[in-house]
Amino acid sequence: MTAIAVCLATMPLSAQTSGSNSPYSRYGWGTLADESMGFNKAMSGVALGIKDSMTLNRQNPASYSEICATTLIFDAGISLQNGRFKTDGRSINAQNSSLDYMSAGFRLAPRLGFSFGLRPFSYVGYNFSSSTDLDDIDGYGSKTSSSSYYGDGGFRQIYIGMGWRPIKPLAVGFNLNYIWGDYQHTSTVSYSDENIQSLSRMYKATINAPTFDFGLQYDYQLDKKNKFTLGLTYGIGNKISQRSYLVSARSGGNTSGDADTVMVPNSFQLPNTIGVGLTWDRKSRWMISADYTIQFWDRCRFPSLKKQGLNTLYKIGYNSLRNRHKVAVGVQYIPSPRGYKVRDHVAYRAGFSYTTPYTKINGKDGPEYYLISAGVGLPIVNKYSNRSMINISAQWEHAGAPNLNGIKEDYLRLCVGLSFNATWFSKWKFE
Repeated sequence: MTAIAVCLATMPLSAQTSGSNSPYSRYGWGTLADESMGFNKAMSGVALGIKDSMTLNRQNPASYSEICATTLIFDAGISLQNGRFKTDGRSINAQNSSLDYMSAGFRLAPRLGFSFGLRPFSYVGYNFSSSTDLDDIDGYGSKTSSSSYYGDGGFRQIYIGMGWRPIKPLAVGFNLNYIWGDYQHTSTVSYSDENIQSLSRMYKATINAPTFDFGLQYDYQLDKKNKFTLGLTYGIGNKISQRSYLVSARSGGNTSGDADTVMVPNSFQLPNTIGVGLTWDRKSRWMISADYTIQFWDRCRFPSLKKQGLNTLYKIGYNSLRNRHKVAVGVQYIPSPRGYKVRDHVAYRAGFSYTTPYTKINGKDGPEYYLISAGVGLPIVNKYSNRSMINISAQWEHAGAPNLNGIKEDYLRLCVGLSFNATWFSKWKFE
């Protein structure tokens, strides 16, 4: 999507769609979805060096090797969000809710775990407009130019994965992912003088593509109380054969122009991804984790409008996106992991993350993100299980593009996840 020269500081925001409110979802693949699950949302998404027998961690598939032998794990989460958008001294609030993920997992054999699930990949949803007063250049008085922008859609991802521990300190795993969905972006420029032709453009695409993720975790037992786990991940991108379409039409006065459609084959590409994480665990009571990931978006093709001489062409570009970096740090504290009271097993969590933009707007970097989070994991004890947990977290996220002097976004989220551990595979013994 080309970055149209619009002064964001004059945009009045309006309606929203489920999953996204952000005008920045106009660019690239939209707003990329958070990959975290209930256990690590309060820790700002750190995951690459974390593994636990009662937790699903799809961000590093090597962790599936730790799934308990007698347990079926089902994990699902939702978020409630309030977004506040500020521009030129004005602000507006918008609310939405979303299903963050659904996952399940169980052990196939000793040291071999299996998981599958569904989650969003990205969101597209915005509706905003701007107007500009034009000088009188033809002697018929000043005129007003009005621009409106609307987008809807998004992409989802299903996965299946396995994790295997060939030797005690080492685990490896993989996820096979399938991404699908569509988007539609519409922009219209019109004028107060009906004799001036208006221009409408609609960009649309439908995408279906597989990707692979690989993971590794290695434990180093420093002493009886302290253990370090190194996590590494590598995601293989994909050149996507689907087409992108641009439909444009001009009209003015009482006449309507014919619509022109431009089709660009092999328009899209998903990036390779590298992640590294380190976790320190002390007696299963304290856990501190740090992750770094990079997505190589600058090497990916993406369709956009390009200036070529006096013409503007809709074609594949290779530098309309930029590499995305994310740094996250999280901490967890459990008072007494071997205690007999429910309160001994409550998990207290907090975290911070910073993410650089992966999109460009008018040749400048898009929004960067700062996230602060905190929450608790509350054990659920009943006659069916004493290992299930409800995870509750609160997040504050700030997004903005300093180089653009554009819209600043602040989000408050309440995230709730249920991790249900059922003892389904135990063998009964009679005497």
